[in-house]
Amino acid sequence: MKEIWNGRLDGWEQCDLRIWQVIKDINEFSKTDKGSKFAFIGYNTDTGVKRNLGRVGAAKGSDEIRKGLKSLPAIENTTLYDYKNLKEFSTEKAQEEYSYKVKDAFDKNIFPIGLGGGHDIVYGTYSGIRKSHPNKKIGIINFDAHLDNRPYDNGRTSGTSFKEILDNDKNVKYAIVGFQKAGNTKRLIDTANAHNVLILPEAIEESRINDYLREFIKDVDIVYVTFCMDVFDAAIAPGVSAPTPLGLDSKKGRNILLSILGSNKVVALDFAEVNPDYDIDSRTAKLTARLIYEAIDNLKK
Repeated sequence: MKEIWNGRLDGWEQCDLRIWQVIKDINEFSKTDKGSKFAFIGYNTDTGVKRNLGRVGAAKGSDEIRKGLKSLPAIENTTLYDYKNLKEFSTEKAQEEYSYKVKDAFDKNIFPIGLGGGHDIVYGTYSGIRKSHPNKKIGIINFDAHLDNRPYDNGRTSGTSFKEILDNDKNVKYAIVGFQKAGNTKRLIDTANAHNVLILPEAIEESRINDYLREFIKDVDIVYVTFCMDVFDAAIAPGVSAPTPLGLDSKKGRNILLSILGSNKVVALDFAEVNPDYDIDSRTAKLTARLIYEAIDNLKK
């Protein structure tokens, strides 16, 4: 990872440091490490995207997000780790490997941040949370243009995670922020309604979305937030598997995320579908990195 974790050098005094200068390999973890602890876990596969007939390339997203993070200023009172990337790439095996990395992070009292990769990362993150919190009521908040609740009879894809989770775990609630009616068939919407999904379209004003989510969060024990970066307008985030015209504004998305984090119930966060092959000037990767940076700066408080 040294070829990625390097960047602009202003000096080695504390006030000059950038993320690439302070991040640690997970093998360097110590219980005596100071401050709030966060880990980047790469989900560097897009097999699920290919199965879902999407445009491939998101497998490269994990490292591209790291590049977006590396020269951002170091965040005080935190220790950052890199869990590196996956060894398994087929969807089911990748999800299982990823879930154990998430559980290991919990065991070490580290907050996991996923870097994807296909949005099938969701099932991996959920599985890791469930391994560590078998009896907690989980609220999953998905920033996404698409419901991702397709049938999984023929195997998992980037669009099946939520249906499989909701079908098999009655102690989970699901909310989607940035929903686009034009991106979802009637069957997908009917399936969501049958599972009592809280659907919050992109057009709803920010304050109302926050109000709905506050009520949603009250009814759960812990919260997991996931971003499919195609939730954002295609002009802002062109480097995704399925770009969205008239998508969510980035500042609105950031503000909603920070409001959710203010609940003090969020235990995991991930970002998916960053596809460098279609990005322009690394806009999508840089936006993802900025959201991660602001999330860490908020959570460490």
